Amino acid sequence: MTETEQGRWDLSVLYKGFDDPAFAADITRLEELMAGYRRQVHEREGLDAAALAALLACEEEMWRIGADLQKFTEMRREADAGDSQAVDAMGRLKAVFGGIAGETALVRRWMGELKLTEEDWTAYPILADYRFYIQEEAEKGRHLLDAPAERLLARMQGCAGSTWTDLRGYLTSFARAPIDGEQRTLTELRGLSHHPDRAVRKAAFEAELVCSRSIEGGMCFALNSIKEQMNLMAELRGYGDIMTMTLAQCRMQPRTLQALLEAIEDALPSFHAYLRRKADLLGWKNGLPWYDLCAGLGEAGRRFDTTEEVWVYLTELLGAFTPELGRLVDRAFRERWIDFYPRPGKSGGAFCRNLSNQRQSRVLTNFSGDLDGVMTIAHELGHAYHGSLIEDHRPLNRTYTMPVAETASNFNEILVMDAALSRAQGAERLHLLEQRLQDDTQIICDIYSRFLFEMAVFHERKEGFLLPQRLCELMAGAQTTAYGDGLDPQCLHPYMWINKVHYYYTTLSFYNFPYAFGALLASGLYTRYQQEGERFAERYRAFLRATTVSTVEDAAALAGIDVTRRDFWEESLTAIVQRIDEFLVLTKQR
Repeated sequence: MTETEQGRWDLSVLYKGFDDPAFAADITRLEELMAGYRRQVHEREGLDAAALAALLACEEEMWRIGADLQKFTEMRREADAGDSQAVDAMGRLKAVFGGIAGETALVRRWMGELKLTEEDWTAYPILADYRFYIQEEAEKGRHLLDAPAERLLARMQGCAGSTWTDLRGYLTSFARAPIDGEQRTLTELRGLSHHPDRAVRKAAFEAELVCSRSIEGGMCFALNSIKEQMNLMAELRGYGDIMTMTLAQCRMQPRTLQALLEAIEDALPSFHAYLRRKADLLGWKNGLPWYDLCAGLGEAGRRFDTTEEVWVYLTELLGAFTPELGRLVDRAFRERWIDFYPRPGKSGGAFCRNLSNQRQSRVLTNFSGDLDGVMTIAHELGHAYHGSLIEDHRPLNRTYTMPVAETASNFNEILVMDAALSRAQGAERLHLLEQRLQDDTQIICDIYSRFLFEMAVFHERKEGFLLPQRLCELMAGAQTTAYGDGLDPQCLHPYMWINKVHYYYTTLSFYNFPYAFGALLASGLYTRYQQEGERFAERYRAFLRATTVSTVEDAAALAGIDVTRRDFWEESLTAIVQRIDEFLVLTKQR
């Protein structure tokens, strides 16, 4: 098998293709199950324990089949935005999934009215297994509209919010701008931000702005429409505001987010000091221009020319934490779970899809051969490890929320980078330390700027339509607040609202603070690992398993952490501040 073939994922564990008879058969089976579910609901005027048990059993089966259909279709489209079969299949699936929205909404409303006894929990094991899920869904039910309205909203989703999301994906996948006489995609231009040659980084940044400007109109309409829809949903469902709805979806208390943000705000001056020193080292007097944020210092370490090299490296390092993690990494490479290399039409960035029915995962990345790319793969395999620990839960108990979703991934990054740092000296250590600080700054400063930007957009969207110029102004203002005098105010990146897909989600808003939450929670967990040694692995495992059946706060408590306390987040940030202090000492005489 060639390196190119080895570098593409294998989706045949789901379906051989859209012409696979199994794909059509599963759609037919799903439609039959949904028809039966609708009949069960329409035959009733309320719920008792027996009826709820029967309906949840049906929902389990629909979930199993629907998850395979949706994930296969999404991954085909994300690997190739021009895959017309995937686009057609996604349209059909949206219509199918919306077919029971009214009935599921009615069942959730009934859940909110149902009083289950201890005898009920004992008599029906499925109810006992879903105790947390039922309580959570009952609370959601209190925020649902009546069945006809929910059915209409679900059907509209296929030609409303999610279609704007699809437009965003299409525009960003095929937008191009010239650099050195060659047309490059937005993803390819973003990938040059780490290029060792400043002239290339600068040219790529300027081309990226040109590329973004060429699609700003369509992107502007997409973002405005999605944010208007989400503001409306928060209002219609009685949450009052979008943040209250988001925190409910995250299973997180407001005081947890507040403690996190306060700790971040207090730590920002340390990050500004790091950026100013880096600017000085690179010869800038007014802070870093955006295109030098990812400039390397010191001497770069090894490169990885083949996927086999990455395979050996990650299996060894991650397996040192727990053999279970090492075995999962080895399996991911052997069974071709990973789609490695960039190509036209392929989604930018990276992600992991857990295929819990098959007890596998799939990872998409845009690997370029450097350690940063290896870190990205380690990050996504953290998601795969997390998925492996919850795959034996019942189907409706396999969904974790976004804040905890980014913990195992960041924990993997820390394991890999600390191992790399421990082996490095001199100029290579400076390079790795500064690379680690780049990532830290991304997680804190950039994520905080995204949070501020999205808050502002939601607020202003209530008053009217935001044109591209205004969106750029809001983004530049958020970057100025988050990065302070560490960035050159004349060279910000006002089009970052185009680059980040998370702004265009209709299922969850503010998919930004979860990255900071996950990274700092991982930092705190790693500190406990350093203190406790090997025995910590089981507490870590218990925490990850609990994330789908607990609140954020209760899951963290299993690892001995109180995330509602500001001092925990300050402790987690201390590890980063210490790295900044080391960097300032190492570079003082340069």
